[in-house]
Parts: sequence; structure tokens; C-alpha cells
Amino acid sequence: MCERPPESSVAHIRFGSVFRFGSILGAIGAALNPRRIGIAMFTLALLVGGGRFWDAVSTSSDSTDVRPFNYVVEQAEQFGANLVTATLKAEPTAFASALQSILWDLPSTLWTNGNALFVILFGLWTAAALAFGGGLLCRLEAVGTTGQDKDPLGPAMAMVISRWIAFFGALVMPLVLAGVLAFILLLFGLLFFSFPVIDVLGGLFYGIALVLGLGISLLLLGFAVSCPLLLPAVAAENCDGPDAMHRAIAYVVACPLRWLLYLFTILLGLAMGLLLVLTVSELTVHMTGSLVNQWAGGESLSHANAAMNGTDSADAVWHTQWAGGLVAFWMGLVQWIVAGWSLAYVMSASTRAYLLLRLSCDGQDEREIWWPGLIRGTLAPNPPSSPDPVE
Repeated sequence: MCERPPESSVAHIRFGSVFRFGSILGAIGAALNPRRIGIAMFTLALLVGGGRFWDAVSTSSDSTDVRPFNYVVEQAEQFGANLVTATLKAEPTAFASALQSILWDLPSTLWTNGNALFVILFGLWTAAALAFGGGLLCRLEAVGTTGQDKDPLGPAMAMVISRWIAFFGALVMPLVLAGVLAFILLLFGLLFFSFPVIDVLGGLFYGIALVLGLGISLLLLGFAVSCPLLLPAVAAENCDGPDAMHRAIAYVVACPLRWLLYLFTILLGLAMGLLLVLTVSELTVHMTGSLVNQWAGGESLSHANAAMNGTDSADAVWHTQWAGGLVAFWMGLVQWIVAGWSLAYVMSASTRAYLLLRLSCDGQDEREIWWPGLIRGTLAPNPPSSPDPVE
């Protein structure tokens, strides 16, 4: 008779090791670090300052034209709300529509409305600011996963400053290549479809144009689906921009469903974290204003509320206006902290997702990142310098 096989049972399961994607949600707490929020707020200040400066110098005070940066801010707020709603309701169609609106509809609308120069220059300014601030946040998160450096701000800052070009190149390389191919297509149309008889050659070689169009589509799609991984790739590997683009796209292509799961987890964490942070901030502002205003006899708080809402308040003496402006500053600072947390979270969560993708594709432990003394883009140590010849 055949013996019964021994029964097997599982006594303990470490769900954190089995379902590792849940560690991405740990970025909610990691982004609450005051230094990271400060770095994110500084990065946002660079972006907002550059945009406001453009609106100020490019639009006259009596002009009725839409200010491009102000339009971008309005659309970005709507995009964020749509993205969070689509994530919480698990609606892929709405999610794809929100991504299309911010990645294609917004820049194309600005371009067709005569703001092509703004799209190019502000896009480069955004990449430059994120290359520093976003790269620093990603490096801090990558170092934090190792647990080897308790105070990594100084070394991380030195690494990001020395490798800023690599971070910047990782963000702009796909778009620059797509722009070069687009310029070639423009020249193709100008040369082959603007003159009689020559248009026959244009029709004959139109297959080449389609190949170039395919290249543009692949570059834009690759950038759209892998852009959250570009800065983490440079931060963790200290690789160059083209290498970061190759790694990010290769990992996404190798594990597309896993990346979708990680991306959904990132957005879910953003929605959950924003719900928590916004609740705390709104409660703080409301309770503080209600208690301070309970026994206050002046009109400073009403002026502050008017300033926050962007409406004109009644004329008041100078000290009331000053007090209202200062109160509005502190209330606005709370909103900046919320925005700073959002950016810090996205960078931290993207870094965790990159390390998890690398683990799935290459089997490389999350704690293995580039350190000074290793060859750039690898974990191999620098070769020792040759000894001086003996005289």
C-alpha cells in the first residue's frame, strides 16, 4: 500500500517579504521627514518662481491673454483631482484620460495657442529643478533603504550636485530625441511635399517618415510609462541619462504587469496620504482660525481670508492690512507643506518601486546601491591605482 504523503503546513508567513509591493506605501511616512519636505518645497518654489516670472514678463497688465503658467497650475490641480479619483475608484479609462490630459493635451493646447516657447523653456526649467530637488529626494530614499547612513544629506547633496547633468539628461533625453525626429519629419514635409513632381518622391519615401513617426511614438510612450523611474535609476546606480532611460524602459517592458501594480500602489498611497495630510492641515487651519478669532476684535483675520481667496478686502488701516498679509502668509505656508509632502512622497515611492523592479528583473537586492568608490553605473569597485615605479 502506498503511504500517505506527510501533511505540510505553513506556520508563519512574512507578508512583507512575499508581497513586497506593500513597502511602497511606507513612502507615506518617509515623506513626512521635515528635511525632505523642505527640499520639496524649495524645488516647488523654483518651479513656481520661474512660472510666475514668465507670466510677469510675457503678459502685460492690461492684456486679456491667458497666462500660460497660471493655466498650467489650474490644469495640474484638475489633473491631480482626476487622477486621485480614478485611482480610488479603480477606473482604468479615467486614469488613462487623466494621463493623456496632462502629458499631451496640456502641452499641445499651449503650443497651438502661441505658447510654444513657454512649453520648451519652462519644460527645460522644470527638468532642471527636478534634476536637483527630485534627484536629491530619490538619493535620500535610496540611501535610506540601505540603513547604512543615518545622516545622508551632505553626501547625497554632493552626489546630486556633481551628477546634476546625468539627472537632467535622464529627464530630457527621450524628449530631445523625439524632438529631433519631429524636426526631421517637418523637414521631410517641407522638402518633399511643397513642390510639384518632387511630391512623388515624398510618396515613395513616405515609409521612412512612418518609421520616424513610430520612433517618436515609442519614445513618448516609453517616457510616459517609465518617467517615474528615471531619477531613481540615476540616484541608485549613478548612471548616465541614456543608461537610466534604457534601464527604466527595460524594466517596464520586462515586467509590465508588475509595474502597473507598483504604479497603482504609488497612486493609491498618494491618495491615502493626501487624505491624511489634507485632513490634518485643514483641521489645523480651521481650529486655529476659529479659536484666535473667537475673542479677537480686529479685522485682520478677515483680511487674511480675503487674501487667501484672491478677493479684494475693504480698506483698512496699514497695521490691519499688514497683520492680515502675515496671517495669509502662514496659512499659505501650510498649503506649501502639503504640496511639498506630495512631491517628496512621489519621489520616495518611485525610488522604492524602481528598486523592487530591479529586484524582480535582475535579482539585485534593494539595499545594493552605488556608493563612492564604485564604478559609475555598476557595483564594481574602482580599480586600484598603479603603484609608483621603484627608482
